[in-house]
Amino acid sequence: MPAHEDPCTMMRRAAEESRQEIERLKKRIRRLEEDIAALKQRTPPDQAAIAALEQRLASLQEQLANDELSLSTLEDVISENC
Repeated sequence: MPAHEDPCTMMRRAAEESRQEIERLKKRIRRLEEDIAALKQRTPPDQAAIAALEQRLASLQEQLANDELSLSTLEDVISENC
């Protein structure tokens, strides 16, 4: 962070970084969903692998929801103060 960066600029930069991280998370979630679907198509399906991936998927979905809420809050602060 540049020493001369004002708070609004800093918050806008943080919001942009958050948006980029959210997009990365969404891509990871889509890949996991595809992997789970592929595993379910196998005969016999690998239930242990499916369960592990579904647990990871749930964790990423929770992280995504939290990140989206944080971004929304930050965008509200920016719109009210900048």
